[in-house]
Amino acid sequence: MRHLTFTIGLLALPFFLPLALQAQDFYLGGVTADTNRRAGIFSASADNPTDSLSLNPAGLTALTAPVVSLSLTGIFARGSFSNASNNASPMATNNGFEPFGSFGTPIGSHWSIGVGVMPDLLSASKWNYSDTPGFAGTTYGPQHEKSQIIAIRSTAGVAYRFSDKLSAGVTFGVDYNSNTLDAPYIFQSQPVVAGLKTLLNLHSNGYGPNGSFGFIAKPTKKLDLGISYRTSTSITSHGTATGNLSAEFQTLSVSAPSTFFYNSQVHVELPPSVIFSVGWQAAHTVRLSFQTDWIGWHGAFKTLPVTLTDGTNAVVNYLLQSNSLKDTVPLDWKDQYTVRGAIERSFGENIVIGGGYLHGNDPVPNSTLSPLTAAIMQNGLTTGIGWRKGKLRFSASYGYDFTARESVGSSALLYNEYSNATTKIGTQAFTLTTAFTL
Repeated sequence: MRHLTFTIGLLALPFFLPLALQAQDFYLGGVTADTNRRAGIFSASADNPTDSLSLNPAGLTALTAPVVSLSLTGIFARGSFSNASNNASPMATNNGFEPFGSFGTPIGSHWSIGVGVMPDLLSASKWNYSDTPGFAGTTYGPQHEKSQIIAIRSTAGVAYRFSDKLSAGVTFGVDYNSNTLDAPYIFQSQPVVAGLKTLLNLHSNGYGPNGSFGFIAKPTKKLDLGISYRTSTSITSHGTATGNLSAEFQTLSVSAPSTFFYNSQVHVELPPSVIFSVGWQAAHTVRLSFQTDWIGWHGAFKTLPVTLTDGTNAVVNYLLQSNSLKDTVPLDWKDQYTVRGAIERSFGENIVIGGGYLHGNDPVPNSTLSPLTAAIMQNGLTTGIGWRKGKLRFSASYGYDFTARESVGSSALLYNEYSNATTKIGTQAFTLTTAFTL
């Protein structure tokens, strides 16, 4: 019990530390340096309950003793945005770090359990660029724009080993979701104000349950196969929205107070996913790994509904004949498919070095692409090292996502502010993981 209480205290750290990540390869991101070394490919390990809880809970049966795993990820982004009003305007520097971790232990000869806290989705971007003129030429000039959607998952898992050749596991989790938008915002679907632009500062947070299950089969001593499924997560978050319509009122020759306050509600749907992994011990010191993932963005990121209530601006309330409004932002993301491959070589019993490559399709359609939703990375390389001494395990990894470039012809977002635009995004990531047997 003393060990478990200590571990839960460590796992609570992510909720009290600041997060400022710019990862665009961002879903199912709570994996350790060992897995990041393999380009995100799952492999069950006696030292690593975190990856099992995040990717395939059947891997908990690999635990041979109580173990604590703690990780720290740092992500560093680069990018630029060009359109009619901007020439290669840079992404603002916004590097950050995220701690996460887990505890797992076997119970008897067949059962294992684990608990953990880890990031599920990390999408954050900051940009410095000029607001493009919209309806009737309305512009708010140079802006520091910020968009952020974060999901941190607390989860518990249990696994059962049927035999040396077959294991199964399940997890039950809750995602904490936080949403931030601080940027000029064009109303998209509300019929009275569609096309009007305001400076908007919106914050909301909420919770949603999810789960996963998985299997690991070992047909031979050298070959293991894994498959897992993660459910979707439905989250309705609540918060506040403040803003200023000064530039739009000036354009429309409206002389009235331009600021407003609303209570906000945002509905976020995190997608389901399927992971299929293969590990092959090609030689005594060489292991090859392969994995393919499916993430169901098409059903989850179709739209982003935003509901604002209890509005305080009398002019806006008069126009709407209501103190509330609902607006829907089109997203229309596509399902994402990723393939990964990796090779690792061990040097004795205490050191392993490896690297990997991943390729995935871009899930964001050009019609709704903007710098604030540019999750467009498609290719990446990773490398890393693992070292063991007694009950202590330490791993470090580095990943490089090549700069991706997408151009928009005619945007589906109102008033074509993102038409004829080009967005470039790339990231680097460092992950450190330590695990120790209790």
